[in-house]
Amino acid sequence: MVVRETIEVAPSVEDAFAYVADFTTSAEWDPGIVSSVLVAGDGGVGTEYDVVAHFRGREVPFRFRVTELDPNRRLVLVGEGKGARSTDTIEFERSGDGTRITYTADFRGKGLFALALPFMAATFRRLAADALAGLKVVLDAW
Repeated sequence: MVVRETIEVAPSVEDAFAYVADFTTSAEWDPGIVSSVLVAGDGGVGTEYDVVAHFRGREVPFRFRVTELDPNRRLVLVGEGKGARSTDTIEFERSGDGTRITYTADFRGKGLFALALPFMAATFRRLAADALAGLKVVLDAW
């Protein structure tokens, strides 16, 4: 299941990218994230984060790894959890004096969760919209 959201924010591409690329900040702007802790790396390709997501009343751990990094343009992280895998692609482009951010999440279920995933489309769309709305609030407050 693929979910895509786009926002426009006031900060420059460089500032917006620097903030989002430090994925430890995700708990500040994404209400679905309880915590995000750097466990390995320097922020570049191969960097890993332990992320705890809040999903349907439960805390669900994921290990996210940066798989692509094109500074000020594109960041790709792959998250692996017990029941799911998420590939998050975050793209940045100039828009007037600010930045347009497009966030694409490709969710794949494992085991029985894979069977239930199609029935949760509305939930995943809401989670993505809430995350980007939170990111917009935080970045526009700079």
